[in-house]
Amino acid sequence: MKESSGSGGWVVDEERVLRLCMQTGLLLLRYGGETSRVEETMAHMAMGAGAPPDSVQSFVTPTGIFISMTTDNGTLTHLTRVTGPATMNLEKVTLLNDLSRRLQRGNCTVDEAFAELDRIEQAPFIYPRWMQMVASALSSGSFTIILGGAGSDFLWGAVGGLIAQETTRWLTRYAPRFFSVLLASLLGALLAVLSSAIGYTHDEGAIIIGAILPLLPGLAVTNAIRDLLAGDLLAGVARGAEALFTSVAIAIAVAVAIGISPRLT
Repeated sequence: MKESSGSGGWVVDEERVLRLCMQTGLLLLRYGGETSRVEETMAHMAMGAGAPPDSVQSFVTPTGIFISMTTDNGTLTHLTRVTGPATMNLEKVTLLNDLSRRLQRGNCTVDEAFAELDRIEQAPFIYPRWMQMVASALSSGSFTIILGGAGSDFLWGAVGGLIAQETTRWLTRYAPRFFSVLLASLLGALLAVLSSAIGYTHDEGAIIIGAILPLLPGLAVTNAIRDLLAGDLLAGVARGAEALFTSVAIAIAVAVAIGISPRLT
């Protein structure tokens, strides 16, 4: 390992600092952090680990992280591709931000930071699976009522939203998000069409919208806008394209379901 003197006379292990920053950045991207937040948090982690100010530079995209550290011994560069489906978990994003600030203030050591990163990564969701399923169903059913549906529509909207959410959760592990959202939206919309065909519903349109509304890429659009406003044009356009493809998948699914509707009535 190369070593050099950092600020304050500390001895900095470049490999260890870059590994700490890279692990933090990967977790932030995985849990839904925007690229500007990832770059800022990695900078805090590097300074907290003893790296001199401005010695660590990073460039983050939704699919990769480039990071380098320049010392008296030269420049060390790491590149990591971001693979696998993202899992939105804003609680873990908050924990990672807090860890970087505590490390920068000297409230924890580098070894403790590595241990905390592992703990955050392995920690289960704050809400159990059954509670997430109940919340998914209630949100979709509530949207159905807000959009003018009747009491029976609430039930069908809740079931459609639950099926759509669970289908997306399962398929994302095996297929690109476009196809998982397409199939999930199609199942939710077809349930609304079927319930209307057998005469159990009052407002087919409200059920369709209620079932697919939680699948809309609201967080992706928000992150894209924040990246664009922060000057990260590449990341902003990439996230915006991802949100656009998700919206197109939902639109195709709803169009197919509506096209099938007259044949069932």
